[in-house]
Amino acid sequence: MVFLTKEEERMFDGEYGAATQEAMRILVKVAEAYGAERMVEAKSAHVAAGLFLEEVEWYERLIQGGARFRCFTTRHPWGIDYEHWEEVGTIYGNSPEIKQLAEQIFSYSLKMGVIPMGTCIQYLLGDFLMPGDVFSWTGSAGVVFANSVLGARGNMDGIVTNYCVAITGRAPEYGLLLKENRRARVVVDCSRLDFKEFSDADWGALAFHVGKVVGTEIPAFIGLPKKLSLEQLRAIASPLHVSGAIPMFHIPGLTPEAPTLEAACGGEKPEKVQVDMSDVKAAYDEISTTGEDKVDMVNFGCPHLTYSEIREIASMLEGKKVHDGVKLWVGTSYQVKVVADKAGWTQTIEKAGGLVVTNICMGPGAPFAARGVKVVATNSPRSAYYAPGVEHLYGSTRECIQAALTGRWRGK
Repeated sequence: MVFLTKEEERMFDGEYGAATQEAMRILVKVAEAYGAERMVEAKSAHVAAGLFLEEVEWYERLIQGGARFRCFTTRHPWGIDYEHWEEVGTIYGNSPEIKQLAEQIFSYSLKMGVIPMGTCIQYLLGDFLMPGDVFSWTGSAGVVFANSVLGARGNMDGIVTNYCVAITGRAPEYGLLLKENRRARVVVDCSRLDFKEFSDADWGALAFHVGKVVGTEIPAFIGLPKKLSLEQLRAIASPLHVSGAIPMFHIPGLTPEAPTLEAACGGEKPEKVQVDMSDVKAAYDEISTTGEDKVDMVNFGCPHLTYSEIREIASMLEGKKVHDGVKLWVGTSYQVKVVADKAGWTQTIEKAGGLVVTNICMGPGAPFAARGVKVVATNSPRSAYYAPGVEHLYGSTRECIQAALTGRWRGK
């Protein structure tokens, strides 16, 4: 039996409107399914939607039932790049009908009070969480980052749960919301790796390998450099829930609740996994899906890129031209693109023949195949795994840029 406060009971009984009642009743069912004993206040929700007519009925019922988001709620990409609609389109094409449907579905979350960020890196753009804050987000890369780097607490909730948490401001207390479920059960020893020679793709390959080996357990990394950049931490977080089902990791001394390895493991002695450079190199072969060397597209932005990443790409393209017949897409958020525009990075990339695209998912919602692309080079294990209908080549940012300039893959 789930304990509800007086206010939560009023939500359950319909005093806050039909939408809140439906949302609370769904959350109670979720709580019962996972054995949660109570609800807790949520600090943040991050919502998404597909592009399906079947969704419309539910969103319209929520609106008619008075749905309004009670906690800070942001929006995932809704699939429309307004600057490059004709060229980019959606995973289902670029017809006026699909654009209308995307805008219609987006309008529902706007009416409920969403902050329309249109990105998967909302945690870097104002949806900031502190240790212990509870959240319910779509987008597993962000969930892993928030649990592991920020010390916030959230589960891998589905989209319906994300909306229900946003509407009620409550989340069932189970899974990673409980301290006892957050301890590391596997120690991943990286001390044999030469990080001085590591590329950005090596970080992703390392995490892809660990996700596959560790599976569903929570790892604690040891032997990493003492200083890690934001981009390196994100490169670790993103693939862990792709090749595996890892909801968080610990880095002793960095993860807020894990000042030491002993604290990360809750005083228990976990299994140990040794990682060598051969494991990292082998992951490249698993991420790439083709031996083809002719490249149709180069894709960056899964997760959406940071300021530093776009600046680096622009510097590599300065004064150069993308090869005829090759598409180069650089995906990020509106907010980062505004800065990229001001700094001149967008102009450099687009003068070279690339596009800086926004509000587009570059992973499972990537519209590459819909644009006639067959072979994509990327520095993202997540995009390589999820982007549908195309073959992938995996390598560093520098190797991908060379592929964009030559039309040929010369990576690992």
